[in-house]
Amino acid sequence: MAVKLWMVVVGTAIVIHAGNMITAEKHAAMEEAEGFHEDVTGVTFQVFVEVVVGSLLALWGGIGGLQANSSKRSQEATMGVPSCPSRLSQLQNSRQVHEVTAHKHRVTAVRDLETAG
Repeated sequence: MAVKLWMVVVGTAIVIHAGNMITAEKHAAMEEAEGFHEDVTGVTFQVFVEVVVGSLLALWGGIGGLQANSSKRSQEATMGVPSCPSRLSQLQNSRQVHEVTAHKHRVTAVRDLETAG
């Protein structure tokens, strides 16, 4: 999952080119309209496609491609152990602690009733 620098650079260059096209189209449209500035955006279909493709390319290069279970792999790499067995053992330990605590409370309640009655 390495960063592909060339994809990030090319994607960024495409987005910068689209931005330059927007400003050029806007200036050309403003010169044609002779001062009418409200409806001039400069965004054409080509600019839209360049922004979308450039952004996707830069993001794809930055994340290094999508892989299934990437979060599980990174968690296992940082913890050094698989995540499922450790969570299972935590659940089993918490269940045992809960059962012991509940049993102690029941015994205490019975003793309190016997001493009160």
